[in-house]
Amino acid sequence: MKSTTRFLTILRIQVFVSGASILALEIMNSRTLAPYYGNSLFVWGSLIGVVLTGLSLGYYYGGKKADLNPSYVAFSTLIFVAGIYVFITTIGSTTIFLVVLASRLGERFGPLLASILLLGVPSILLGMVSPYAIRISTKEIGSVGKTAGNLYAISTMGSIAGTFITVFILIPEAPLTTNLYAVSIILITVSLVGLSSRRKGLAAIALAGSIALIMSPPAPVPGVLEQRDTMYHRIVVWDDTVTGVRTLLLDNNFHSAMDLRDPERVVYLYTGFFNIGFAYNPDVKEVLFIGGGGFSGPKQFLRDYEDVSIDVVEIDPDVVDIAKKYFMVENNERMTIYVEDGRTYLIGTDKKYDLIVLDAYAKTYVPFHLMTKEFHQLTISHLNDNGVLVSNVITALEGDASNLFRSEILTMKEVYPNMDVYKVSATAPPSFVQNLIVVATKSPKLITTEKLFTNSKDLVKAVDVNYMINSKYYDTIDTSRVSVLLDNYAPVENLLNPMTGMQYVKEVITNKEELVQELQTVPPPTETIELNPFSNSILIVGIIVGSIILIRSRARNL
Repeated sequence: MKSTTRFLTILRIQVFVSGASILALEIMNSRTLAPYYGNSLFVWGSLIGVVLTGLSLGYYYGGKKADLNPSYVAFSTLIFVAGIYVFITTIGSTTIFLVVLASRLGERFGPLLASILLLGVPSILLGMVSPYAIRISTKEIGSVGKTAGNLYAISTMGSIAGTFITVFILIPEAPLTTNLYAVSIILITVSLVGLSSRRKGLAAIALAGSIALIMSPPAPVPGVLEQRDTMYHRIVVWDDTVTGVRTLLLDNNFHSAMDLRDPERVVYLYTGFFNIGFAYNPDVKEVLFIGGGGFSGPKQFLRDYEDVSIDVVEIDPDVVDIAKKYFMVENNERMTIYVEDGRTYLIGTDKKYDLIVLDAYAKTYVPFHLMTKEFHQLTISHLNDNGVLVSNVITALEGDASNLFRSEILTMKEVYPNMDVYKVSATAPPSFVQNLIVVATKSPKLITTEKLFTNSKDLVKAVDVNYMINSKYYDTIDTSRVSVLLDNYAPVENLLNPMTGMQYVKEVITNKEELVQELQTVPPPTETIELNPFSNSILIVGIIVGSIILIRSRARNL
């Protein structure tokens, strides 16, 4: 193809699309990994590292191959193969993750293997695009620098556009698989101009397949009421038809549960332990929850404490929407919901509270800025003189899996004069990962166990007071080999890593008011596709058109 204005325009569009696609794929696949590995530093580090490595290899091999074969057909084929690979991995993502999970690499290196399988090939292929484009569009040696600068600028502008469009439009507004198929469609489409006839036939079939899958509704997953990708989470709402319990999953973590047959009862015992704050301060009137989820705690407080006003801060607006839609969260003049980050909220308000409940941590992901000394200095400044902080931490009491917890205890000791720890799973060994409730008081005055029983006699609701107070952990927590968490240094992900692969013991109250221990493991729901008549028609037409192109191409070569 001659170096005409039309050719250069098409070439620049292909370079722009390639740059946009690689960043879009990187961000989208963070959502693909979330149900299996959460949204941790290891997930993002793996995605970024694999993409940068792939692009580097692509730049190197692209320049080398372009010098040997400066063909526009070969250039377009790179984009075409990348689109086909995205199409195939989107269809086979469940199988890919079964392989990754079977490798037992855990939450640290599992995301790396998954990222390599999902992004390694397209990163290399799309990385080869820019040096190839420079080679086939350069007219003379004296213009190489200008040509290279222009094309790399176009590729970078594509990456910027791909980032903003994916983050602000595609992920919030469309299903993840739809977005991934759309990327494959765009890549295959822009490659068509320079493809050989045979590859155009394959492209027609792949395009028809992608469009058919986009137009096909997902098949219902047993028990799953809704799956939603948000700016922060992969949300799943799931009903267990045997127990009648509705569960909210954020990424791969169980966050809230509600018994559909008795919506007011406590299902996860740890949420009942939030009431321990009233035993430390029976005069609680103003309560702040940092972390909403399914609003189990706030709903119970509203029901059981008629003179209490509650503020709930939840960072994800979709979580609030889900709670209202599926977990019976209704407007109440005593409850105000703020959609923002918990720390940002505290910085921006002068309001003080009698009780702050911190329920924003998960087993695989903890927002480090809600664990540092500076954050706890902020919480204590928003407590009244007898104010209490109650924090739910998923961790072990002893062993390597307790590293983060012991660091947090040491950090809180720097700020709060008194602290107590309660084991929600009273019979679980200290080395097991479980829910621990940390109670910190602003007042330096010690509160005896007898006083706790006295205060809770007529106040604490929704949970067995004797069980709760007798769950206090009296052994000394060793903080000699851990450090204080600071905004400047809080290696939360490294401290979380020893919990990788460990089972999480959660105390569940059955509808017969029996307390049972459950090992919380998450089999991420598998979405399948049901082809409807319209999508079937698209697929059939695509196969026919593609086959005709392939036959004619073969006939010309004979």
